[in-house]
Amino acid sequence: MAFLKSNFFIKSSFSIVQKICLAGLFIALATIFQKAFVINIPVLPFFRISFGGPAIIIISSILLGPWFGFLVGAASDLLGYLIFDTKAYMPFIQITAIYALLGFVSYFVFCLIRKFSNKKLSEIILYGVLGVLFVSTTLVFSLNSSLSLGGNVYSFELWARILIPSLSFALFGLLILFIKLFDRHLNKKNVVPVFNVYQVATASLILEVVVMILFGSLMKATAFSMSLYPIILLCQIIVAFVNVPLNTAFISYIIYITRRYFKNV
Repeated sequence: MAFLKSNFFIKSSFSIVQKICLAGLFIALATIFQKAFVINIPVLPFFRISFGGPAIIIISSILLGPWFGFLVGAASDLLGYLIFDTKAYMPFIQITAIYALLGFVSYFVFCLIRKFSNKKLSEIILYGVLGVLFVSTTLVFSLNSSLSLGGNVYSFELWARILIPSLSFALFGLLILFIKLFDRHLNKKNVVPVFNVYQVATASLILEVVVMILFGSLMKATAFSMSLYPIILLCQIIVAFVNVPLNTAFISYIIYITRRYFKNV
């Protein structure tokens, strides 16, 4: 089986001591970016954008392995609660589970994506899935001025109904532009990284859909109220248009500058 072949797995040249030290650094960075560098937008509940937090958890999994990624994801969320959120929120193990899972499965998703280097296929998957998500959210905001869930009514002002789809489309365009420019940059330098930018973007999208949108929305709903699941799901889809471009750019660059630490590439 392909999964049992040695060249399927990502191997780095870090020693166990180096991995432990790097894990501590990643935990600190992920905590700061997850809790300090965030934007809470009052248009919708649970609409929270973190700049760099998920990307750091993902890159820790790629560089250090799945169990270190699991540790970084779980520890950064718990540490963030102890430092930043003790007065505002209760600790929810469901939320910690989201980031622990993100840290664990990222390694295997990137191992799998590594086997598929077809840029054209990656583009079709990436743009197709993001296109479906964009059309879905646009239709929701176009056809509804409010949503009624669990006795709560969430109203959308006209400016929000215009701004959110417009920003999603703009971020979609920026993602495409970054992919084209970064790929051209690597070709000019004649550099072959562990993962090309198309693979990174596709893996980031898969993680966003499976972990953050599907699993994450379910965990947040069980933590707060299952009646809120549709609105949480909608918010997570919108946030994906921020996370996928950010994660793609951040991870692509880190993999580019750390490529010499990977073995058997």
